[in-house]
Amino acid sequence: MQVTDHTRWEQPFPVRFLIVGERDDEDATGVDLLLGRCAAVEGLFADPPPPPREVLVLRGCTPGVTAGWLGSAMIRGRSDAGREHWWELLDAEVLVVGPYSADPALVNLVVSAAIGKVEDFRFAQDPCESFELVSSQDEPLTTCVLVAGLLKSRPGCTSLPVRLIGFEPTEPLRAQLDSGSQRWPAYTELWALDDTGRVMARVPTGLSIDGTSPSVLRGGLLDVDLSVSPGRLPGSAAREVWRQWQPGPPQQPGSWRGLSVAAKEEWQSLALNRRDPEPDRSGGEYHLAGAGVEDETGLHCALGEAINGPGGYYGRESTGFEDCLGGGFGAVPPFTLVWHDFAATERELAEETDLPAGRSYPEFLARAMEYRKVRVVRA
Repeated sequence: MQVTDHTRWEQPFPVRFLIVGERDDEDATGVDLLLGRCAAVEGLFADPPPPPREVLVLRGCTPGVTAGWLGSAMIRGRSDAGREHWWELLDAEVLVVGPYSADPALVNLVVSAAIGKVEDFRFAQDPCESFELVSSQDEPLTTCVLVAGLLKSRPGCTSLPVRLIGFEPTEPLRAQLDSGSQRWPAYTELWALDDTGRVMARVPTGLSIDGTSPSVLRGGLLDVDLSVSPGRLPGSAAREVWRQWQPGPPQQPGSWRGLSVAAKEEWQSLALNRRDPEPDRSGGEYHLAGAGVEDETGLHCALGEAINGPGGYYGRESTGFEDCLGGGFGAVPPFTLVWHDFAATERELAEETDLPAGRSYPEFLARAMEYRKVRVVRA
């Protein structure tokens, strides 16, 4: 499907989004199928609601924890067979430290928190014999006999509402809508277009339609209500990144600096999406601006920019970076990378060092490149 064939229509406003499905008939599996186009989307940058707060009672704890805010933490349980189960605590606070009636040497902790991720697989077959409260730095804070209120089902947010505004369905989709059929393509994406008509992002929204109505934009268009899994939406962190990319791929280096980690991750997604296939090239010299990268995600934004220009992609983490060195993303070894302000990069990422022998993440990447025949000049 040629996107440029569908970016213009007889409306007084531009096409901003395409709905594209994957044909599932035997002769066209994997072929893109245009289902419609629209002027705007509401709810695209919504975040799932936070989980509700709960009160847990950690009974029979070793003393040492005082009342006060903990922040992010985790409860980790261990079974007799050595299996571990864990529960993530968000914005946790110890409300009260009280006596444990069964043993005066131990205490009870009343903890308020929202429960985030849970890994309690096969708990019923292999229950925990003891529990441990652990800090966000994986530092054990206390052990306890049991945790009242912990073991229960917690339904998550299953879907969020998204509305397509000013939607023009293609004839195949309109026929299905008119017939009431729900046989949508198994895999459907929302393609966001930038001002040049280029596909800026692909969001796997699916096509679970809750209802349709005449559009507020009129012109024979529809407004279509969808239910979308929260994990498929870009979320609020992506809004500023999309705004920067809306005129087209960025032209100024370092436009990602100062963004949050989540926003820089979205920057990487847009950079990967806009990448055009190009032949591998070896040799040459590239310059990495190493000051002000702030975190590992920023460092990979800087690497992509150094090798493929503003808005360039060359891996979003160490594994992806090594994949890029293998070809298909422009530069392949041997080449030279001049890493300016290498010491500043190490200082900024010092807290993220968690590698063998205490080696910094920048040094880890530099040595990985050197192993792959890239000459790294630490400037």
